[in-house]
Amino acid sequence: MEKEMVLFGKRVEEEKYMIAELIQEERHAAVAKEVLESNRELSEVVLKERARFIELLGKSMQNSCRQEEIMADMARWGTATGNFFLEQGMTLDVALAETALYRKHIATLIKSEGRRLAISPGITYDAAELLHALLDHATYSYTHAYTTSYQRNLATARQEFLELSAPVVPISDSVAILPLVGSIEIDRAHYILERTLLSASELKISTLIIDLSGVIRVDTMVAEQVIKIIQSLGLIGVEAVLTGIRPETAQSLTTLGVDVRTLNIGGSLKRAMEHVYN
Repeated sequence: MEKEMVLFGKRVEEEKYMIAELIQEERHAAVAKEVLESNRELSEVVLKERARFIELLGKSMQNSCRQEEIMADMARWGTATGNFFLEQGMTLDVALAETALYRKHIATLIKSEGRRLAISPGITYDAAELLHALLDHATYSYTHAYTTSYQRNLATARQEFLELSAPVVPISDSVAILPLVGSIEIDRAHYILERTLLSASELKISTLIIDLSGVIRVDTMVAEQVIKIIQSLGLIGVEAVLTGIRPETAQSLTTLGVDVRTLNIGGSLKRAMEHVYN
């Protein structure tokens, strides 16, 4: 059977570009011509990658007796290609959809070659099964690499977002502004608390204006974190002035048992700035 596997593998390797082009044609069937034109260079790169993968499949079939080696080759291909297509902005579902096309076109070639060379149906079936095993392993490796890199990119992006979410901006030697924008979940709230205290200490300010006008929703959790920031700033000798307080914000603070009259509320940011400079 090893001899027949070599024959099948060589045939797959020889027809790598034909199979790659058939796959590419099917993938492009539903894509507008103008889109294809604008992505011509990428399409050429992808075609070469498809042909290279088909060549790898063919060589692996020729080396079918060395299972560990060929599976390691599939894993290396999957890892490299998963990362490559993520960098190119291709979604995982697009890449996975191609697996069926590889199965279809290469299996068709194997069956055709089996009939041409009068190879027994049993051996031809074994060759097709080996193809499926190779594709399954490559797909797993591809998916694992893609999702791992994607999650790592998300974590990096989130960290960058957090670092930009607590911008303590000095407006004088003793006064700075903390403009809060968007939604504030628990992780971001903790980061803001930590970063604000560090920035206030480094800048050696005496007053920090905390502007809440850009916060989408101030629920009890957010209100609690704001109070923690105010209390923590007080411990290091920094007075906190709240601006942008809406009625629902005051209600959330009241729900926590906070007497808003004890807070230094400066109305709008504009009014607070005018007060600072007057």
